[in-house]
Amino acid sequence: MVRVIRNRLKQLGFEDVDAAADGSAALAKLRANRYGLVTSDWNMEPMTGYELPRRCAPTRRWARRRSSS
Repeated sequence: MVRVIRNRLKQLGFEDVDAAADGSAALAKLRANRYGLVTSDWNMEPMTGYELPRRCAPTRRWARRRSSS
C-alpha cells in the first residue's frame, strides 16, 4: 500500500516522497527533516497514526516549523 500511495503522490506532483515503517520511525524522520505534507495510517504499531501528531506537537522545534510556514 505504501508503494501505491507513493506512486499516486508522485503522479500528483509531489517529487520528494518519503516513507516510514511505523510511527516511531515517522516521528524520528519528522524531527530530522522538514515535510510539506504528512499522511499516516491510523492503525500503525507501536505508535498509532492518531498518536503521531500528538507526539510531534509538544516539541519546540515542530512548533517553530509550523509558525514559520
